[in-house]
Amino acid sequence: MISFIAIGTLIYSFIVLFLYSGNRNPWHLLITYSSITMKALVLLIFLELVFEVRYLSEIILIFLFLNSGGTIIAAYFLGMRDGK
Repeated sequence: MISFIAIGTLIYSFIVLFLYSGNRNPWHLLITYSSITMKALVLLIFLELVFEVRYLSEIILIFLFLNSGGTIIAAYFLGMRDGK
């Protein structure tokens, strides 16, 4: 049951990302990407609580730091580009 929910969430997220990628505004794409990765993180935390997989919490933390850092860096460079 949980695997169906996870797969459905991923498919929905990719559809939303695909729809927003047609838009030429990179800020919308960045917000969509950040939103989708946060949803994936919440799903991973839920799966870790249900299945108690070893080392999944460490992977979630690494993914969280990489996602947050990547979003901040992308927003910084988009702001630099828009500021000119």
